[in-house]
Amino acid sequence: MRDVKNIYIVGRKNPDVDSVASNIGYAELKNSVDKDNNYISTICGNIDLNTQKILSYFNAQLPKYILDLQLRVEDVMTKDVIQISKDMPITEAFKIMLKNDLRVMPVVDDNNDFFGYFGMIDIARKSIASVMPDIFRKIKTNISMIAKAVGGTILNDASGENTFIANVIMGVVGPDGLMKIIERIDPENIVIILGNREDLQKKAIDLGVRCVVVSNGYNISEELSNRAKEKDVSIILSDFDAFSTAGLIEWSASVETLVDRNGMVAKPKDLINDIKETVYSSNNRSIIVIDSDKKVVGIVTRTDMIKYNRRKVILMDHSSSVNAPEGIFHCDILEILDHHKLGNVQTEYMTRYRIEPWGATSSIVADEFKKFGIKPSKLTASLLAAGIVFNTKFLSKDKTTDNDIELLKWVCDICDRKIDDIINEVDKAINS
Repeated sequence: MRDVKNIYIVGRKNPDVDSVASNIGYAELKNSVDKDNNYISTICGNIDLNTQKILSYFNAQLPKYILDLQLRVEDVMTKDVIQISKDMPITEAFKIMLKNDLRVMPVVDDNNDFFGYFGMIDIARKSIASVMPDIFRKIKTNISMIAKAVGGTILNDASGENTFIANVIMGVVGPDGLMKIIERIDPENIVIILGNREDLQKKAIDLGVRCVVVSNGYNISEELSNRAKEKDVSIILSDFDAFSTAGLIEWSASVETLVDRNGMVAKPKDLINDIKETVYSSNNRSIIVIDSDKKVVGIVTRTDMIKYNRRKVILMDHSSSVNAPEGIFHCDILEILDHHKLGNVQTEYMTRYRIEPWGATSSIVADEFKKFGIKPSKLTASLLAAGIVFNTKFLSKDKTTDNDIELLKWVCDICDRKIDDIINEVDKAINS
């Protein structure tokens, strides 16, 4: 499941009390009615002293400062990415990818630092290579990983977790033929797959191979089991047939043997435009995102690049490019709410406009709350009330409409204040 995406509510440059209050209020409303996205209250300029005093008086947090509207990696990436250890068997990693429908996973080392990429394309390459092997299959693995790969039982583990380069052979010849094969290879690196032929089992053990894998659900005699312990030969029992067992052992190597360590990475603050070419041209159709400590924090795929190629914003208390941050014309503007005249911002997106000839944008936001049948929090109600009072110049007749008065009464009731109280508080705050 993809993470929710950020939608920025963007105020005007050099915002006043009304601009900031309406911005904070609308973010609260949108987050209440839309759980599929994350609405962030932002400012793109310096907050004047009066606004700072009002926010401090009501103990309200400053909106997020945004320098420009260019889309960044952190806006697009999927977080909480499934990571795998470089020591994980390929078979285990493959199961995780199938279960979660993944094309690629980041690989981390023993310190949980980013190590490289492991993708379906790497598995595909190994699959093709496995049908055109050298004379013998060579795999970097250990006894435990082989047992996990074949879902087998370890009767004797003479090697522990020691990793070795395994030459995997199938015992399909008689004892003499087997002897000729083993003579060409160091027995300590041989993993041999046998059935229920005790003569071959005994021969392999006497030669001191690294591991005997008994396939087809067969067992091994107690005598030979004891002999294997004496010779430091590991024994694994597999329920699969010999051919399937050989294939599974082929995939018992660690992820490290296939990991792509040459893939590019991105940082959360990187611009999307700067990584587009890397993502589009990458074999795994994605790029891993890491922080300054080399820890994986996300992933960006080609699908993300297509779906989230423009930042989505809501303009609050203005509709002019002069009052907007850089990059406004490269955004999808979802809504514009303002009590001024309509400005020069135009988009190809199906933008919702609400422009009212009222005294404050805070009044418009309060009315939006009412339309959705939602009450703002007491803090937000207080800020909206302050925005209305301040922007109407303390309810002066030439700046105030009946709508402003009606909505001011409504938010004052929510924050348990009378209109005179909020007027006095705003006056006290800005003159302190």
